[in-house]
Amino acid sequence: MDAVIIDTIPLTIDEPGFLELMRIRPESRQAGEFRKLLSEARHIARPKAAFRPAYLETSDEDSVTIEGTRFSSRVLTINLREPHLVFPFIATCGAELQKWATTIHTTLHCFWADSIQLMALGCAVAALDAHLREITGSEKLSAMHPGSLEDWPLSEQIPLFNVLGEAPGRIGVTLTHSMLLMPLKSTTGIQFVSEDGFTNCMLCPREDCPGRRVPFERHLLEKKYNVVPGRSRRT
Repeated sequence: MDAVIIDTIPLTIDEPGFLELMRIRPESRQAGEFRKLLSEARHIARPKAAFRPAYLETSDEDSVTIEGTRFSSRVLTINLREPHLVFPFIATCGAELQKWATTIHTTLHCFWADSIQLMALGCAVAALDAHLREITGSEKLSAMHPGSLEDWPLSEQIPLFNVLGEAPGRIGVTLTHSMLLMPLKSTTGIQFVSEDGFTNCMLCPREDCPGRRVPFERHLLEKKYNVVPGRSRRT
């Protein structure tokens, strides 16, 4: 199937909530500076996302083949035992916003611009999720991201880009030799319907992660997926 491009995504930011998050008093001079910056960003920002409906073809213990491309991950393989249709995806804050951010030089404003880019990425991901919920008719979507778990390293960006074909280029995202996405506020992965529900945090042992959404479940990692953190896979 062909990739689907979503490129009419507005930058929607809860301004009062953002000011509170940044600990900026609404009537302060800093609040005025932030509002000016946000106004610029809203005119420039073009968050984007793309996905490709793809079929699972074959799998073995530690790998799965999707649209002729092999992915090496025991966790991914087990998660994709049930769904036959999956959705490799990519989302980004947009090259336009990153270019704008490079014109900002004061430390505080750079921090705000970085936060705005992150929220623009969030808008792109939200639009993608809504589109996939409509297509699948399911609210039970889960996702895996290369590099989020030891079992599925960043190097797996390469086969993911292969499956996505021209879609990354069409929304202005490139992959560097060191596996970084450009613009930096971009993300990739595979979405799939899961009745059990899955999030990478469940299998990530990093205790100090600021983005943790659910507790680490070591027993799940070891029993269901047969993986021990920091060690080679069990046989």
